Amino acid sequence: MSYPPNGQPALPGHGARRWRLRPAPAPGLRPARPQGYQGHPAGPAYSPGYGQPPVPPRRTGRGAKIAAFGAAGVLGLGLLGGGAVFAYSKVNGSGPQPEEALPGDAVAFAKVDLDPSADQKIDAYRFLRKFPDAKDAVGNPADDADLRKVIFEGIQKEGGLEGLSYDSDVEPWLGDRFGVAMLAGGEGEQPTGVVALAVTDTDKAKAGLAKATGAEGGYCSVGDAFAICGQDQAVVDKAVNDAASGSLADSPNFSDDMKALGEDGLMTAWVDGDAASKVAGAAMMGGGGSTGQSSGRVAMALRFDGPTLELAGTASGQQAGMLSDDDVSVDSLPSDATGVLSVRGLGPAVKTMWGDLEKQAKGVVGDDQWQSGLDEARTATGLSLPDDLAALLGDDTSVVMGGPAADGVPKIALRSNGEKAKADTLVSTLSGQTGSPLPLVTKDGSDGTYVLATEGGYATHVATGSGLGDSDAFKDAVPDADGANAVAYVDIEQVVAQYGQDMDDEAKRNLGGLKAFGMSASSDGDRSDFRVRLTTR
Repeated sequence: MSYPPNGQPALPGHGARRWRLRPAPAPGLRPARPQGYQGHPAGPAYSPGYGQPPVPPRRTGRGAKIAAFGAAGVLGLGLLGGGAVFAYSKVNGSGPQPEEALPGDAVAFAKVDLDPSADQKIDAYRFLRKFPDAKDAVGNPADDADLRKVIFEGIQKEGGLEGLSYDSDVEPWLGDRFGVAMLAGGEGEQPTGVVALAVTDTDKAKAGLAKATGAEGGYCSVGDAFAICGQDQAVVDKAVNDAASGSLADSPNFSDDMKALGEDGLMTAWVDGDAASKVAGAAMMGGGGSTGQSSGRVAMALRFDGPTLELAGTASGQQAGMLSDDDVSVDSLPSDATGVLSVRGLGPAVKTMWGDLEKQAKGVVGDDQWQSGLDEARTATGLSLPDDLAALLGDDTSVVMGGPAADGVPKIALRSNGEKAKADTLVSTLSGQTGSPLPLVTKDGSDGTYVLATEGGYATHVATGSGLGDSDAFKDAVPDADGANAVAYVDIEQVVAQYGQDMDDEAKRNLGGLKAFGMSASSDGDRSDFRVRLTTR
């Protein structure tokens, strides 16, 4: 392999060397003649630097599985015992990051670090050991298992990366950080993806990636810190050159979102919904355009908080500010609730979003069919959409699930500060229909609320109950309930105890180690934050 022409600037994090890794010819076949450039004789292939025309992309039928290796690390960490394995590490410390080697115009990005710190390996191990089917797969943290090898072997089991040895072809050069980015294609083209693989030894990386792409196809550009891999050379070369001009890490939108997110986790993901929508629209329509309204940006990090698995996120744009800034009132809900969804500003949000929903629906089913559906809904419920539904829901709305009723079906109640008259209309209309599948009753609550429930006893219980916010299980699962505009909660331990007889053995066995699921969301101006937690017993 040869070097690019002298005098070309080095790429940050990549050095001046960029390598075309050709697959070795199949036995019995003559090697394809190397392609040359104008002014450069055909010979050993290299990746062109600045000012040089790119090599026409070499298409392959199967794609680069070494890139799939990196993407698999980002998206799953392999499948163990039938479940995704998660761990956590502090990846915002020293050392190069994948976003520094990827271009600033990426519309979506995800990264992962596969070398958790010792204490977090213990937390991950203890969490995973709650799932019996994962015990054999995760082993013991003292074994210091190599999660890169787990992913590699998982791909080989699926038939990829044949003929490669992890110990000799991958481990000597592959670092612990992976990144994958979705990039905008050209005019009317589909978006493309590239993967950044951390490199600890460039010479060994060149040899290992040459063998990998020789077996699977694709193209990689190897630098001092990361190898950028993808399906085609033209895509990879453009990504590397663009990153040299401005990396994703330098992008104002990306850096602002990462700062708002706080600490990275095992897995960190970011999506510019507006840009992704335009890319998708251009690809579908063969030109410029968008698939819909503004969808803002979202950043997320998966991490451990002791024995609890947590997904934290931040959103800006249309995702933020859709609901009321008022806090939810979970203290007024019964402490024995099995599940809860509590939202502030839901009724007004329905009216706000209705126009977009109606426009999209008409585009799918047509104006006449849409109107016919609205008329049928009004006949069936007695409510006009969206006004009556918004009035029924109000701006302080909670759906509460209790234990099983006599028929084994969960008891459900809606508690709202909306218009009880709309709920009474719904009950009256449904009760007047032959064979109504949903018997409902209403009950006056406190502080101007009402309860709509599937049975009278439970309506009274929800109307008069309280104390959910003081429950230890709830506080552990939803520690940010105070100040939240939306909260969701499921007492998994109660669900298993109450409905376990209807679950298969595998589901019951693996749910047995979990305590609760919780989610909270809050907004501040045009940005909202959310937190999802899975606690263990």
